[in-house]
Formats: sequence, C-alpha cells, structure tokens
Amino acid sequence: MANSLAIIADPKTGKTYKREIPSERMSSLIGRKIGEEVDGVFFDLVGYKMKITGGSSVDGFAMRPDLQTQGKKQILVKYTSGYRGKNGIRKRITARGSIIGSDITQINLKITQYGPTPIEEKKDDQQA
Repeated sequence: MANSLAIIADPKTGKTYKREIPSERMSSLIGRKIGEEVDGVFFDLVGYKMKITGGSSVDGFAMRPDLQTQGKKQILVKYTSGYRGKNGIRKRITARGSIIGSDITQINLKITQYGPTPIEEKKDDQQA
C-alpha cells in the first residue's frame, strides 16, 4: 500500500492543508466510515479531532456516503454529481462505498475540535 493523502479543511479560516499519511497509519484508518470522527494523531496534529467527509480511490471514483460498502458498485442514478439526467432518464454509474479500504488514496477531513498548536505553525504542511 502506498502513502495516501489527507486533505484537511479548516472551517475557521477556509483554508485546506495537505498531509501525507504513511501506510502504517493508513492501515489503522481502514474500516472507518464517512461521518466518523478520528483523532488528529494520525496526521501529526495532537489534540485535534476531525470528521471524515469523503475521499477517492486509486481509480478516481469518489466515495458516496449513501453506499454502505467498502468496494466499488454500479448503481442506477437519475441525478447525481457527475451526471445530470433529463426527463427522468437514468444511467448506471460506478461509485465507491463510504467505508475506507486499502485502495483509497485521498481522504477528505474537516476539523471539528482544535488542538493547542495552530495548524499553520506546522512546518511540513503544504497549503492546498
């Protein structure tokens, strides 16, 4: 498993930050769902709490919170992100489930509880 990327959104400032997630820490995130809160220790942010808001897989498929599975699935949609059907026309698309698996390369997070150190003071941050 290669290193994954965490995109951390700061609702106070409106900025986002990129963090590399080593494979040994990523393995402890496997099985978590969209909407769960995780500790900031996974991303070297002690004292922070973050909510998982989404992600994408190696193939580029976005995670959907309404699919309670770990892999990809083909679903029939009428109107969704990536497809705007007209006059009731439906289309079968491939989507990714809401559970983090080993093939996830990007995880989107939102800060819900702030720690003692501001996130801007971390030197290895890359602003997205």
